[in-house]
Amino acid sequence: MLKCITFDGDASTLDTLMGYFEKLDKTLAEVQGVLQKEQNEQVFFVKEGSRIIRILREEIIYLEGYGDYVKIHRTNGKPLLSQVSLRKFEETLATKGFCRVHRSYIVAISHINYIERKRIRIGESLIPISDSYLPCLMKQLMLQE
Repeated sequence: MLKCITFDGDASTLDTLMGYFEKLDKTLAEVQGVLQKEQNEQVFFVKEGSRIIRILREEIIYLEGYGDYVKIHRTNGKPLLSQVSLRKFEETLATKGFCRVHRSYIVAISHINYIERKRIRIGESLIPISDSYLPCLMKQLMLQE
């Protein structure tokens, strides 16, 4: 059975409905803001020995392959040594902002100081760029199509 809503001059009913819709809009905007913040932060967890450590994407300066291990160089704290493959990190960090530049290195584009003679300077570290990964880096830096 359908009921017809009529406006019989009672402004309080209309005001109540408008208030309800305003609260609903505000709540939806808050939820959307929280979801966007979580997507931008991109938190992930890494196992180091017996500990599981929470890492923000922005903390990573570069990743260095050490055989079966990956050394994660971060902006805060000492580097972490994880038994996750560099390929797995490459898949996880596949969005803009990170680029594999060598068989053993993935760098955060935002932390690059400069590039010179097929080497990247990040802080005090010099990271080699291999010929096979150079086009990918240039594309990420928008210097080449």
